[in-house]
Amino acid sequence: MIDADLHTEAHAVLGDGAVRATRLAHSTRTGVTAGVWRVEVGGATAIAKVVSPGVDRADWRGSHDPRNYRYWRREPLVYDAGLPEAYVTAGVELPERLGSFHRADGTVGLWLRDVSGDGGSGWSVGRTREHARRLGIAQGRCALDRSWLDGPVPYSDGMLRDYLDTPEATSPDIEWERLEDAAAWRTPLMRAHFDDALREAVLRLCRERYDLVALGGHLPTTLCHHDLWPNNLFERDGRTVAIDWAFAGAGWIGGDIGNFVSDTALDLLRPSAELPALDAAVFAGYVDGLRESGWTGDPGEVRLGMCLLAAKWTWLVPVMLKRAAGDDHEVYGGRAADPDKLYRERAEVFRMLVSWAAEARTLTGRR
Repeated sequence: MIDADLHTEAHAVLGDGAVRATRLAHSTRTGVTAGVWRVEVGGATAIAKVVSPGVDRADWRGSHDPRNYRYWRREPLVYDAGLPEAYVTAGVELPERLGSFHRADGTVGLWLRDVSGDGGSGWSVGRTREHARRLGIAQGRCALDRSWLDGPVPYSDGMLRDYLDTPEATSPDIEWERLEDAAAWRTPLMRAHFDDALREAVLRLCRERYDLVALGGHLPTTLCHHDLWPNNLFERDGRTVAIDWAFAGAGWIGGDIGNFVSDTALDLLRPSAELPALDAAVFAGYVDGLRESGWTGDPGEVRLGMCLLAAKWTWLVPVMLKRAAGDDHEVYGGRAADPDKLYRERAEVFRMLVSWAAEARTLTGRR
């Protein structure tokens, strides 16, 4: 059923004719996103995203604080202002905005050009490296010239710490006490894929998550997307098109590429066997881009920034421990997953994450 606002806006953006709308997968726990649709009128299509304050939600509420990463007006404001020139000239852009509608119920209907198709989950490792290079150029320039902080967009600050401090932001069933529950680790799925050594390393990562986040505060600051993963990246006419800028804000250099690599296999978008090659290619491409931007800092800082994103996924461990004993094995978008494959792939991701945490300790002289 198409609501009246969506129907009226579709005619304003796409012209007269019968309106067809298909609801697209998105995080249904995100209060600021009331819905996302692909809308067709007379053969023309667009993406309609309804942005909501979401402050009355019991789970992942929106925020009226402009610096909070859940600030509900941020994405419409990003489209009002456009990305900083540093991004545009590097070849990283927003999808074209076709219309913006302030609705009577207080929500905003954001209409964007449909850029579906050649998305990040289907790129080769080599193509992914090129997109990482473009991001490196953009973020290197934003690290050198931080005038974007004084612009019209209220960018977020302290996103990862706030993210870990908001359990409902990630899952409704985070029970940290399960980490110390030996029986939870002995369920068949956990026992099959998390051996003793991996379990102990994962437990250490979980316990040190805030320590790792704190290290990021000593790294160079740049403008981060903060939700960079294959489903949010597309290629069009030799340029990188990035969607979903709701969390955008100040972050440390290397953080976005750490998010991209680590979030590639968690929802079975790409096989975990590709992670070593992807890790190396994305890091190398990003550093090349930083150098092209004029940034002359230490690549070790970039690698540290990338590795620190291991802390982001610690919330998933207690969730996996709980769900391993049940039959809830969905991945992003509500897709059902084979539980054995899901836990096998996620175990391999966590092998990479604990190795990143160990690398971060080495880079900072910690043990």
